[in-house]
Amino acid sequence: MAITYLSDIELPRDPVEDSHASRKKYVDDQIAAKPVLGTGTPAAVAGTASAGNATTAAPFNHVHNYTFFATAPADLATTATVGTATLPARGDHVHKFPTTTQIGAASTTDLTNHTNSTIVHIPAVGASDANKVLTAGAAGAAPTWQVAQTGVTLGSAAGTAVGTAANGTSGSAAKEDHVHSYGFDATAPAAVAGTAAVGTATMPARRDHVHNYSFDTTVPAAIADTAAVGTATVPARRDHVHNYTFDATAPAAVAGTAAVGTATVPARRDHVHNYTFDATAPAAVNTTAAVGTATVPARRDHVHAYTFYATAPAALGTAAVGVATLPARGDHVHAMPSLVQLNSSVYHGTVTGNGTLLSLPLTHGLNSQKLDVIVWSDTTPPKRIYTDHTPTGANTLTVDFAVAPPTSASYSVCVVKWG
Repeated sequence: MAITYLSDIELPRDPVEDSHASRKKYVDDQIAAKPVLGTGTPAAVAGTASAGNATTAAPFNHVHNYTFFATAPADLATTATVGTATLPARGDHVHKFPTTTQIGAASTTDLTNHTNSTIVHIPAVGASDANKVLTAGAAGAAPTWQVAQTGVTLGSAAGTAVGTAANGTSGSAAKEDHVHSYGFDATAPAAVAGTAAVGTATMPARRDHVHNYSFDTTVPAAIADTAAVGTATVPARRDHVHNYTFDATAPAAVAGTAAVGTATVPARRDHVHNYTFDATAPAAVNTTAAVGTATVPARRDHVHAYTFYATAPAALGTAAVGVATLPARGDHVHAMPSLVQLNSSVYHGTVTGNGTLLSLPLTHGLNSQKLDVIVWSDTTPPKRIYTDHTPTGANTLTVDFAVAPPTSASYSVCVVKWG
């Protein structure tokens, strides 16, 4: 038979070489582990689900049957229940319509018992109840027939002038298009005053009325250090100007500490504060940041010096953050590990067959169970043998062959530690 993996591998039916035997055993094991399709009829749907214990698989289009509930549906009840049946009802099942006895027929007393809150009652209509309407009584009392209310007539009087609101006493209704008149106030609006007032007029002002006011004719006060509300009762013109004087002294030098100042006149917008650059060399780069205490600024092109780490880089080993406080140069080099260091993760050894054992023990001393094992036959030419391996301790394992190696057959084993 042939297995395709990147290229075809032809396996004979009766292999004689160890490498072919191990491959065939792997393929046979994989095929034996696959389930086959069953041919039996699926079990009926049951009320309780179960995992099953079959060793065969069902085809993907298999169908389970189920049985419908065969008993006639129960009568309607006053209380709904979930039910205990384990079979489904048909989609078109029908429950029996309830009888009058089950529902409860109305009695003759219900027709006259007007205080029953669950039944609608209409009192008898006598000869004197013609053209009357049914009117509800007080809470718990029976409704009665009452004379219907008559409508009102439309009045013909003009609407009264707008004034003080009143409910009115007329027994007739106003026409829906009636209009109430009101008179505009004919007096000139009062002048704008310093104090607002609600007013006492009973007539509205026209919407284009105008209130007059007088402008303040005094010269605006000079800008002061302290703001004040003022007491004037007339408005200032919108183009009025307050005068102020510029500060005539030279601006103070830039200082290490800010201050509000006590000047009472403004500075010109093109004024300049002078400052002195720090004339000392910048401090060396340090592992700890510091705010500093200098009171003069540094020039923008100042440079801080730092010293490179002068010790040779440590040998490769276990990763560590390090504790050095100086930076390493960008072109530093760590020493290449020696063969002794590299071989500390690799073991080379030999195992010999006895014609009986499938698993041959090996001591590698790598102190790990995360390993790769490579086996070659000590023949001419050598052949790669595909085996499994089983760790039996931190420093021991067994090399597992598919067929017991012949007596005195020798195999070279390379063990590589991964962690």
